[in-house]
Amino acid sequence: MQLQDELRDLLKILCSMSPAFNGIVQMLFILPEKSRKLIGMYPELMEKEDDLRYLFSLKYTEDGRITYSDRGFGRGLIYLYKSLFELLGNVDKRRHLLEIANISEDEFKEFDPLRAWIEVSFNYLAKHDRDSLKLLDAIISELSKGEYIYLDGDDFKRAVKDLKDFESSLKILERFCLIVPEGLWIYRRGCYLLPDAYSDLRDKLKELLKQ
Repeated sequence: MQLQDELRDLLKILCSMSPAFNGIVQMLFILPEKSRKLIGMYPELMEKEDDLRYLFSLKYTEDGRITYSDRGFGRGLIYLYKSLFELLGNVDKRRHLLEIANISEDEFKEFDPLRAWIEVSFNYLAKHDRDSLKLLDAIISELSKGEYIYLDGDDFKRAVKDLKDFESSLKILERFCLIVPEGLWIYRRGCYLLPDAYSDLRDKLKELLKQ
């Protein structure tokens, strides 16, 4: 089998088991979270809570939330997809990957795991935490003007002054892997919606915020 076929198959497999389509991986992505909320979102999975905790090395935090341990299968899955999303959000690496796999951007839309996860995240946050989407839109707008944002800067604080809880919204975006802050900074490489391939998703974000 040729390299392009191997890569194409790998991407399709990774997409099928990604957080957009696999309930277990999706649940891991939104941790830490209170078990009561997880039971409401994933009732069939949480019926086997003890098994999930054992197999995926989950644990309770001091404030009663479920999260993954420092080592174990659960954290390994999270690292796998965060690394994949980082690759797909990097314009040069993404272009190189698709060229080797002989996949066009239009074709890749059908099994792009990052695109699928962004869409699922948008739909969830539009219902449960619109302020996070407002913050994401502000981050995208600022990064379109330069290479980085200083989160504690006066200009950025003015841009997001209407948010109810800036810190909470920032943590949610980071947990959903929509941004990757580096301390008090967010660089272009840490916002995966900036590549041209996701311009339609940036438009979708603005439409969601109008509703």
